[in-house]
Amino acid sequence: MRFLRKMVDQIVVGILTWFHIFSVIGWSGAALTFLITVKPTIAKFSPQASGEFIVKVMPRFTRSVQILSALTVTFGPLLAFTMNDGPPNQFNLVSPWSICIVIGASIGITALLVVFLLLTPTAGKLVRIIRQIQQNPQQPPSDELKLLQKRLAIIPPLAVTLLLSTEVFMVAAAQF
Repeated sequence: MRFLRKMVDQIVVGILTWFHIFSVIGWSGAALTFLITVKPTIAKFSPQASGEFIVKVMPRFTRSVQILSALTVTFGPLLAFTMNDGPPNQFNLVSPWSICIVIGASIGITALLVVFLLLTPTAGKLVRIIRQIQQNPQQPPSDELKLLQKRLAIIPPLAVTLLLSTEVFMVAAAQF
């Protein structure tokens, strides 16, 4: 019976690991793609083309990042608590595994907050302002538009830095 329980535990850990890694790869991939490819390309578009692209792509992009970040931060603790079966995997803030997991999780939660408290409202406001400009093209761009563009210049590098830092600690934890 003990063998069967251990085998089921390993299967559960494997499934949770797969879902956690899949979601973090999606989240990191989206952030890196936006930072390296989309953001520099939008800067080369005409204002009309840039606005049209943002209105069509940003809501879907933001929603996918929200979903992937929420899944990552959901599967991560589930995985950690499933693996919390005694030395070396225990939450005592003494073992290297525990320290790496807690630091990585803290940075990951900070990245999640960046998504929901910075990226989401900034992208939403940006889309609304661009739609207003498209409806009334004679209207000059507002100061708020420039502020939102500056925020979007800061948020992706911040998110990528946080995500990569989180991944460093999680990979380090996997070594124990």
